[in-house]
Amino acid sequence: MDGLQNSDEQLAGAAQAGSLAAFEELVCRHEGRLFRYLCQKAPSIADAEDLAQQTFIIAWQRIDQFRCDARFITWLYTIARRLMISHYRKHGRATHCGLEHAEAQLVQTETAREIISQVEERDLVWRVARQNLNDEPFDVLWMKYREHMSIDEIATALQRSEVSVKVMLHRARKLLAKKLGTETAQPPLKSRPGHSFNPMEMKMAWGQGGQP
Repeated sequence: MDGLQNSDEQLAGAAQAGSLAAFEELVCRHEGRLFRYLCQKAPSIADAEDLAQQTFIIAWQRIDQFRCDARFITWLYTIARRLMISHYRKHGRATHCGLEHAEAQLVQTETAREIISQVEERDLVWRVARQNLNDEPFDVLWMKYREHMSIDEIATALQRSEVSVKVMLHRARKLLAKKLGTETAQPPLKSRPGHSFNPMEMKMAWGQGGQP
């Protein structure tokens, strides 16, 4: 099986049939994104790395429980969140190591000024979100804007109803827009004719690595 030619779900199906190579390809595809997510939740990089490793170990041990008509990344996030909740119960909550540590390699001396600016904007978005949102609303935003999950997929990962996810997303966006406005304290930008400019949406777009 050529991993590059197969979807996550096809690879998961092959892993269920006993292919370690297929599962290793899934790890390669998702270890970076899972680590970045856990850096927003864990107190240290070492903890985030350990939790990511535990997530993949459990995923391999329980691969037969995965339904191949679902998205693998959604299932992976469900495992990671349960481990994170268990970690909180055992060790309590602490300062998170943060996205700036997880992606410090993106900011280098040769990076163009506008790219550095976007990286700083992205870090600001998630730092403010982390400081002002509870766990579930933060996870909703992360899964929506960093992982591009649908409402249905987020609801599955969080084990919540779609209505609950929509409400959390709406409230989180509203709070984050307010906090970002206070944090940046910049004059309003002019919008295109017929377009209502939303600074939070622009920042969230940068947070996705895209353009507003």
